[in-house]
Amino acid sequence: MSNNLNLLTISEFIGTQDPSLDKDIVILLDEFSGEIVNLKKQDTSVPNGKYLSFIKANSDGSVAYYKRVVTNDISIKIAEVHGDGNTDDSAEIQLLINEMEAGQVLNLENKRYMLYTPIQINKAIKIKSSGTVGIGPDRPYLLTNNNNGIIINKSGVVLEGFAIGNGVPYATTSNALTGIKIVGTNTQYINDITLRNIFINGYQTALEVNYMWTSQIQTLKTLNCQVGILVKGKSVNNEISNNTSLSFDFTTADSKGIWFLGEKGEGTEKEGWRIIDTLIYGAYEAIYAEKISHVNFMNSMIDFCQHIGIVMLNDCYNWNINSNYIALRKPGYGIYSANSIVNPLMVRGHKIIDNDILIYENSEADVVSIGVNIIGAGSLYDDVRGNSVKNFKAYDIRALEGLKTTISNNKCLSEIEPNIVSNFITNDNLGTVYYQNLNDSLHLGKVKITYADAYPTTSSSQWKRGDIILNIGPAVDAPIGWVNTTDGTNTWKPFGIINA
Repeated sequence: MSNNLNLLTISEFIGTQDPSLDKDIVILLDEFSGEIVNLKKQDTSVPNGKYLSFIKANSDGSVAYYKRVVTNDISIKIAEVHGDGNTDDSAEIQLLINEMEAGQVLNLENKRYMLYTPIQINKAIKIKSSGTVGIGPDRPYLLTNNNNGIIINKSGVVLEGFAIGNGVPYATTSNALTGIKIVGTNTQYINDITLRNIFINGYQTALEVNYMWTSQIQTLKTLNCQVGILVKGKSVNNEISNNTSLSFDFTTADSKGIWFLGEKGEGTEKEGWRIIDTLIYGAYEAIYAEKISHVNFMNSMIDFCQHIGIVMLNDCYNWNINSNYIALRKPGYGIYSANSIVNPLMVRGHKIIDNDILIYENSEADVVSIGVNIIGAGSLYDDVRGNSVKNFKAYDIRALEGLKTTISNNKCLSEIEPNIVSNFITNDNLGTVYYQNLNDSLHLGKVKITYADAYPTTSSSQWKRGDIILNIGPAVDAPIGWVNTTDGTNTWKPFGIINA
């Protein structure tokens, strides 16, 4: 090939048998990218590739093995790709990825690469944008032709700064496709995956993770999908953060922002997830959870949710839902805890603290909308504290009898009475309280008020001086109740005799 540097192209070098070119290092021209590259002779055989490794026949019948010297990131330009959004580039991109070594970086150009088959990543490489990226056309775009997008089968993969989307979005025509799938197994977990500044558009499931550990999902944005993030298998100690945004069309049925799927036969295997600085917009159910414990959902926003903000079903324990904004578009539930499986080791319960929970428009009458609804025999010892709840029609906060839910310092602002139904309720809530049975107690500082038809005849350390029992069977010449005047021996004295 003739060029101003008088360099052979890589193809010309591999095709010639000139013995004078049998050197340890040769300087050549890459015919695809126009880059000047070095090929280094190898002592042992290398795969006969197309872009990074080569086998050259010598004039004496022997062969020489050469490998491209990679000192910086690898540009997608070295591959025979078109980037026109129409021609299939999947085979050439796959060839290049297969030749890369662990730790190497592939830079994508700001073009549209059509994929007719999914890209398989089987080594710890990084794929990223080659420059500054923005939204949509200002970043590299991998465009799938009604097939899955990227499948990650190895730990340590990093994807950063590009978009991937199906040609026909799910919101237009439903499909059973996944944008990015991370495939671990119960014998080989996938660790240390990083997804950063990725836009996924138009799949049934934007991101699916299976048996993923200690990984980061940052600034992920999804649109026109049915499920934002689907979590399967024993996936532990992962984080979703940094302004991740999962958005849904209001007409998409049964859409879920984050879905912790509890597969048949599993125990409580998923745990330790942190969801921070995340927006879930327009989903039917923003977070739908089964079989997952120790989740931190903090400083995030669920906005224009269609039915339920957060659903915690069987084998969900010890969540911390703190300092979030949870707003429904229609009547439904802000937070719904319905774990029916009692685990004696999980005695702390969920902490639902300092959240704003509301419905935007709820002019029609309804009997279902509840801000915090706690039911199920396994939903024990929850702490509902410091929340602001507004515009619900059934209850602001409800916990079923016997669940030992502590409700304190909440502002229950819905125009209903009662606002709060539970057992352990302190006197610092703003709202009207309904006690579910006669053994419920109201704690006023150090004083406890309860209800009975008589005072206890047996002394108990649970009773303190000043505690009051209100008489549930008041009658003429009988007391309104009894007050305890001593500690320990529990001396009960009647007060408020009713006159005829």
